[in-house]
Amino acid sequence: MKAAVLHRYGAPEFGNFDAPKPSTYPDGVLIEVRAATINSIDRFTAAGKHYLSPTRFPVVTGIEGAGVTTDNQRVYFGRPITPFGSMAESTVVPAGFTIPIPDSVDFPVAACLGNSGMAALMPLTDTARVQPGDNVVLLGGSGVVGRLAIQAARLLGAGTITVVGRDKSALEATIALGASATIATDKLSVEQLCAAIREASGGVDVIVDYTWGEPARAAIAAGNPGVRLVQVGDRAGATVALPAQLLRSLGASVTGFMPVHHGPEAMMRAYRQLIEWVDRRDLIVDYELVPLADVAAAWERSATVRHKMVLVP
Repeated sequence: MKAAVLHRYGAPEFGNFDAPKPSTYPDGVLIEVRAATINSIDRFTAAGKHYLSPTRFPVVTGIEGAGVTTDNQRVYFGRPITPFGSMAESTVVPAGFTIPIPDSVDFPVAACLGNSGMAALMPLTDTARVQPGDNVVLLGGSGVVGRLAIQAARLLGAGTITVVGRDKSALEATIALGASATIATDKLSVEQLCAAIREASGGVDVIVDYTWGEPARAAIAAGNPGVRLVQVGDRAGATVALPAQLLRSLGASVTGFMPVHHGPEAMMRAYRQLIEWVDRRDLIVDYELVPLADVAAAWERSATVRHKMVLVP
């Protein structure tokens, strides 16, 4: 079969790979892949910088996608069994790692709602337990996941939705998705950023943090009593100094997030909610289709674009 094959740490190459055989994986689910996303975790894994990074080569890259099972079910799938991955004509996943998708939802959209969709919705619902009227701040919220999180916060009834980021044009585009205010961090001190967040949000109840670093400290300082920060990514820095008195004075909480912390039932529930919103046309998913044969170019571009790159075998 054709696949995106990783021969060493770095970027995958388009080439041939032996297809999974049913006899070898009697407890697995064989899937004919129709769409596979390129995620940040795929890039880190391929670079050898993640705990899921392979130790033997060659392997097929990709953690998720959408396709059709041997009994003709349309499914979203995750966690292919090594050495197989989602970026191929076919793959195999453990039983229980598929979720049915309705005929009304296209395969590329279904693929995009997995890793990115859960990282957008579950920090709000399962970690922060956002309530209608809560003021939400999204740090680094103008990217792929953040744009989904803006819409999720709106659909959950957030009071204000403030998006913080570096790219002014990308921030401006989030207003159409439901952002009530945007703040560009360029040239702002922590104190200035804190004041801007407080003014724009009316006081913060929930922070979904895709950046960490100094923006996280500024957002917490702009918080209302009981402010909850959910830590998802660290693009602005791996560490930050959080004064103990700041956390105590606000009763603030900081919680690390990964979907698996909430278990498969919560992940499935979140995915179904996202699918329902898409089916009702309440949620917009931005993506670009790219032939699997062009994986090298798509891989390079995926680190900079603000929509999801989706490979089609």
